[in-house]
Amino acid sequence: MTTAVLPPQVAPYAGRIVDCDSHELMPAQLWIEVFGDVAKPLAEMVMTVPERNKNHPNIPHFVADNAPIERDTIWSTKGPEAPAAADMGRRVDVMDVMGIRSQMLFATSVGLWGISLLNMPAESNILRHVGGGSIEEGFVQARRMMDAHNEWLVGVARESKRIKAIAPIYGDSVEELITRARWAIDRGLAGIWLTSGVPPAGLSPADNAMDPFYALLAEAQVALHFHISGYGRFLSTHKWGDAAAFEGFKTTAEISTNPWWLSAVHLSVQNFIAAMVTGGVFDRHPDLHVLAAEHGASWIGPLAQMLDIWHDNNNSLHEKQYVNGPPGRKLPMRPSEYIRRNVRVTPFDFEPIGTYLDHYGLDTVYCFASDYPHIEGGSDPMGKFTAQLDRHGPAVFEKFFVTNGEVLFPPV
Repeated sequence: MTTAVLPPQVAPYAGRIVDCDSHELMPAQLWIEVFGDVAKPLAEMVMTVPERNKNHPNIPHFVADNAPIERDTIWSTKGPEAPAAADMGRRVDVMDVMGIRSQMLFATSVGLWGISLLNMPAESNILRHVGGGSIEEGFVQARRMMDAHNEWLVGVARESKRIKAIAPIYGDSVEELITRARWAIDRGLAGIWLTSGVPPAGLSPADNAMDPFYALLAEAQVALHFHISGYGRFLSTHKWGDAAAFEGFKTTAEISTNPWWLSAVHLSVQNFIAAMVTGGVFDRHPDLHVLAAEHGASWIGPLAQMLDIWHDNNNSLHEKQYVNGPPGRKLPMRPSEYIRRNVRVTPFDFEPIGTYLDHYGLDTVYCFASDYPHIEGGSDPMGKFTAQLDRHGPAVFEKFFVTNGEVLFPPV
């Protein structure tokens, strides 16, 4: 099978590229067969909605995942009928054509719906629908959907160690988070996905009570992941964007290109990561890594700059002592140093990533992501990223396409 044509600047890394965001995107017509009866209310609802865009999973005529894997069209063929959107047994062949060595796999079907529903406001009509009229049962069903998705992921992980299956988990206590994370890790899943929209187990992300959970991930070399659609109740209303000025923009089940949405979508993950950095989590767990996928990348540089200002101007003493520093409120390292070492972020292909590097550095933070087979990934992500990175040279290319992402999962 021949590799797709890559820009000359990227071609040296063919076969080594790490893709930090991809998805399954199986048609709703398969959900009950694949995930069981827990998917039935949601699948039946989705199958009544006409196709709105290429990501929409209602494909009444779907027969099989049999679209040809062709080097000339692999980046432009998107949606549930794209090659290996539903059949993960074909995904490695797609990766080979793309020049990708390792690819993180997030949910689109019941796993994504589950984590989204679990963190929706209680008045959500979809919650009531999934729960047969009961909001409480809707929350229960959301958890069951996540469980069913993760059971399926175990089989996907067995297909190939190159597919880095990311498990969405939930927990009302740190102990439950640990139990569910350990279950996933023991079965070969390569990442743990939490919502960023509510406090984990009802705690601040910086609470020392979270340390056993973080320690488990760090020891297993499994990253903590945040993905779009996990912001939950952080924005308890979308009325902020309910205005004529924001109408008519391209919208999918995951993202919108309206300017209000793009200005706010990163807020929950920025909040979560800021709490981890300033609360000393990465000081206590230097081998823990986090990935913010599909939240854009415009926010991470300003956050690093803002936190450094806080750090550099905080001279007041306090009894608190960080693990690797003297008494005082200052972290032993500047916040931007923890971000460079422990945080990874995936930009959209339309972002001026080269300009971000000019302004903030952080060349260890930004990671390549295709979002395959979602349409948000664009039809020429390699070319667009190359145009942005070209002036920064080969060392930055290798970090962006290969080494920055390699820290997010256990070595093969």
